[in-house]
Amino acid sequence: MPVSPVTEELLSSMTRDVVRYPDPFFDLAKNFIPSNIKTLFKFCKNIFYTNSYLRNVINKMTQYPITDIIYESSINIKTRETYDKILHDDLKIKSFLIGVGMDYYTYGNSIITAYSIPKRFLTCPKCGHSVPLTEAKFKFRRFKFESSCTSKKCSYSGTFKVEDSKIKSISNFKLVRLNPENIDIDYNSITGDNTYTYNMPNKIKKGIMAGDVNTLNTVPWAFVEAVEKKKAVKLDNKNLYHLKYPSLSEENMGWAKPPILPALKEIYYLQTLRRGNEAIINEHLVPKKSIFPSATGSLDPFSKMNLGEWSSKMKSQLKKWKVDPNHIAIFPIPIGYQELGGNAKMLMLTPEMRFLEESIINSLGVPLEFIKGGTTWTGSSVSLRIVENGFLNYREHLRDLLNYFIIPKLSEYLAIPKISVYFKKFKMNDDSEFKQILIQLYQIGAISRNRLHEEMGINSEEERVAIDRAAKEDLDRNIYQQRAQATIQGESQIIMAKAQAKAQEEMAAQSLRTKISLFEEELIAELNNPQDDLFNVIEKIAVGLKGMPDVIINQQLQNMAKATPITFGLVQERLGYYLSQMPQTVAPVETPSTTNQAPNQKEIGTRKEDQVEIKGEKHKGKTKGEA
Repeated sequence: MPVSPVTEELLSSMTRDVVRYPDPFFDLAKNFIPSNIKTLFKFCKNIFYTNSYLRNVINKMTQYPITDIIYESSINIKTRETYDKILHDDLKIKSFLIGVGMDYYTYGNSIITAYSIPKRFLTCPKCGHSVPLTEAKFKFRRFKFESSCTSKKCSYSGTFKVEDSKIKSISNFKLVRLNPENIDIDYNSITGDNTYTYNMPNKIKKGIMAGDVNTLNTVPWAFVEAVEKKKAVKLDNKNLYHLKYPSLSEENMGWAKPPILPALKEIYYLQTLRRGNEAIINEHLVPKKSIFPSATGSLDPFSKMNLGEWSSKMKSQLKKWKVDPNHIAIFPIPIGYQELGGNAKMLMLTPEMRFLEESIINSLGVPLEFIKGGTTWTGSSVSLRIVENGFLNYREHLRDLLNYFIIPKLSEYLAIPKISVYFKKFKMNDDSEFKQILIQLYQIGAISRNRLHEEMGINSEEERVAIDRAAKEDLDRNIYQQRAQATIQGESQIIMAKAQAKAQEEMAAQSLRTKISLFEEELIAELNNPQDDLFNVIEKIAVGLKGMPDVIINQQLQNMAKATPITFGLVQERLGYYLSQMPQTVAPVETPSTTNQAPNQKEIGTRKEDQVEIKGEKHKGKTKGEA
């Protein structure tokens, strides 16, 4: 078989009759997807504000993973309190991080910068006198401040210099989320470096050119110079943090692609179905009513009646019905009634729209149960683990933002120690089975307490300090209670001892009074008819003796025994009671030692007549008049 060469004519004749099929990837939505990244950002912003499902997904993904900020245990309390006040009270850090997440999941990019608002002055170039910009009277012409010097020693009038003074106050420190639509990124595909330039928004430009005091007092002066030169502002990479959603390696990697990009076609399709539903509702929701003369077997109204006259009479009857609902109309022939439309419910595209809404949620990488809930949403489901891992990665980005940008800027600006923070352990609430297993492993000693605390989202060091503090408080409370109890017991014992001593004293006094009443006549005789009460006399003698030395006490008692034996016995008894209450008791009468005696010391006699003996109890005799 001969082989002929392929010529252009042959190729054209072969391809002329080939059937060309349409692009399999082409649809109507493809015509509206922007090719410019800035236009894509505008599309994403509009869709975020108008699509309820998309906004609900992004809100949950940005708010749910953010937990409390935990400080390292090595940080002292004062530094911790300082940062806690700055982050939560001044910067409202949780709300700021939620805003960062909205930019991250909507645009795929979140660009953050730190700015300290300076105190701006207008300075006289002649005398150097400065006045705050907000207090100065000036005219802003050709990007220059024209004013008159307010110093009494200077009469300069002309252009003033602008000077900024940094004020290290947290009220002047601002964290700013830049709009990606106003930023251009020059990406170097060889080195991977990015150069960021900021295009001034029209509102700021108009404020600067109009000489607005608030704008001129707060914006960096480099922005004013950029407006004057009609150029963009080159941003410092050291004062910029670009949080980017992971994207493919491609030519322009300066910008990350929005994660909601796969949902744009479904959103377009959903909007088309919504427009169809809107048209169906407007056209078919309310039925159209009609009446007509009904034909019977013996009468054909269309051929034997004047339909124009019938129509006018029907309209007249309808008007009467509207005026008087109880009006009764009389018709010579039957009236037919029919409704047209009213079948909007059958034509609605609700099932297709529900399917598209679920497709939009799934295109964002989020399980349907995470948004709508459901019985399959449990801690053991695979979808839960996928979402949890995504949240953990996102939390790592936010932690890097805090530790490598926000906190270093605060430390540098406010001259406070640099610290490291992290988020409280993130766990799904219904992961109870895993937590129970951890507790069982800890009980058998298979895992440490620190590991258990870590899995439970608890700071081990903080808990240890809290436990020690609680134990010390409990110990102090127990010691206080025991001391109080001991004090109460001691005081009660003292009261009881005092009561017992008082009772004993009363008993001893009563016993002494009884004996005095028995020997009243003898005592009166021995004491030479004293004026005072006999009990008081004995009491005074005993009280006077108890404070004397032992030798003198013995001597006095010996003399008393010889002179007044009844008084001696009673004094000896009372003195014995007093001495028994003292720590060291002294016998009322001691036998003196034979050693170391003075030559002239008298001793107690050993004769029988020197001893005083009381036999039995002496009773008082009957007085006159008694039987």
